[in-house]
Amino acid sequence: MRQRYQAGCRSLRHWLRVNEQHGSLVRACTGDGVVLAERHYPEDDWRDPRGGGQAYYHCHRPGAEHGHLHLFMRAEPGAELTHLLAIGLDPRGLPLSLFTVNRWVAKDAWLPAGPCAELVQRFSLAGSDAHPRFSGWLEQFLRFYARTIEALLLQRDRALAARDGSLEQALENRDLEIPSQVAIDWGADLDAVQQQWRAHGEQLRFSSRSRS
Repeated sequence: MRQRYQAGCRSLRHWLRVNEQHGSLVRACTGDGVVLAERHYPEDDWRDPRGGGQAYYHCHRPGAEHGHLHLFMRAEPGAELTHLLAIGLDPRGLPLSLFTVNRWVAKDAWLPAGPCAELVQRFSLAGSDAHPRFSGWLEQFLRFYARTIEALLLQRDRALAARDGSLEQALENRDLEIPSQVAIDWGADLDAVQQQWRAHGEQLRFSSRSRS
């Protein structure tokens, strides 16, 4: 609980500073100009040569979402990129959803849920050209939602396994673009964790008084 509470506090501090400096998380990704559909922001992606992380922002899905961040990472130096997940954002830069895409969409080196979840928790853009506050927000956000992301990846694997034929056929099935998706309310989740942490603190203090 402590780690999730700390990750939530840190992610919120970074997000607020990004808003102070850029106006929104979306602006930090795209700049102040008109955002064009399908274009990568930045054009050549953020790339961290030290940790192997890579990401970009783009928009093309209708609805409440303005756009989304695609996150990739190399399992080891020299390996091909693996698509980890995507984070949907509204026009203010508030996270709306987490989702995965099938291999044929990302053309990546697919990995099962376990190794993917491990990569997510190591993901960083600290060695890239991304704004440090944006990079910090992303790292702490991923840690805050670690269990949700692990469940999302497991759901992806179950959706693939439920398809007729082999795993290879499922990974190339054009009828399966988004194997798993979950809506999130980051603000409500932050509030809930804060309340749990306060209740935990009160319980510890009560137990301490009872023993004295």
